[in-house]
Amino acid sequence: MKNIIKSICFILVFITINNCNTQIHVSDPHIDKFTGTWKWGDNVNGLTLILKRENNIQPFKTDTNTLLDSLIGFHKINKNGQTTEDSTSYFNTNFNDKKQTCVGNSDNDDSNLLVLFMSHKGKGVRLKISFIDTTHIKITEVINREGARVIYPGQNPTDWSIDIPANIILTKQ
Repeated sequence: MKNIIKSICFILVFITINNCNTQIHVSDPHIDKFTGTWKWGDNVNGLTLILKRENNIQPFKTDTNTLLDSLIGFHKINKNGQTTEDSTSYFNTNFNDKKQTCVGNSDNDDSNLLVLFMSHKGKGVRLKISFIDTTHIKITEVINREGARVIYPGQNPTDWSIDIPANIILTKQ
């Protein structure tokens, strides 16, 4: 009888442990140095990035148990005197509001490198940003992310150009 009770208890504990949805929190202590408002250029040709830290965001729809500390951001691009993109009015929103145009984390191998994914002209681009000092960061790489683009009837084709120059230094405001 004791063996049956032990077996039943073991099975119940095993089932309980397997059904537990433990959340995994991935901290990123290196992103704080990238937070703030960063500017390059002027009102004719310029870029503004507003980056802020969000703790415990859930970016993966297929993995609801992983929570990340990440940067979310908003950007403004001026080209030839015209504002071509501007999401900076949403800087008071958070990740769950889905108004951000950038999400990023520090690189696993280099704590002074930020990998930022940005919505730009209806597509996703990846930026690599190096930390120079407390008042300067440098965009070292800007590339279109690979992937299929679906164009529906009546929709304009994808604009593959990028209005964000590489090798520019942004100053903290």
